[in-house]
Amino acid sequence: MTTSAHEPVRIQAVLDRSAMESYARGHIHVGELLIDIADEGAHVGVPATALLDAHSRALHDEHARALLRVLTTLEGIEILDLDADVAAAMAGSVPLAKGDMARAHAAWAANKHRAYYLTTEPDEAAGLVPVDNIHAMPVHDA
Repeated sequence: MTTSAHEPVRIQAVLDRSAMESYARGHIHVGELLIDIADEGAHVGVPATALLDAHSRALHDEHARALLRVLTTLEGIEILDLDADVAAAMAGSVPLAKGDMARAHAAWAANKHRAYYLTTEPDEAAGLVPVDNIHAMPVHDA
């Protein structure tokens, strides 16, 4: 489904770094949700800082990095850039995330869009987004 240039994209969920890493390990849980959300005509937000963090943690795993690159091309994925306006708006989230800018960006984006926060580290998201919006993904594949 395509959206016009005048139509805002509806972000239904935001992936944090840990959810991206799960996808890059080939776990099916994240991929299944991406398909379901895209089928509803909504999008999944991928914060640029969280994507950077996932790539940096996979520097020596080219297969994982390839899957991260594939992730950014999938239908229903919206890359959430960190521009000057976003930096100013999300600055207050960084201390709450204990200086973790990737987590702060993901939490800020989930709150901004009133979206689900997809993570394999739900305890780390506690207090950053409403508990009902935290969707814990399994750490291991089914």
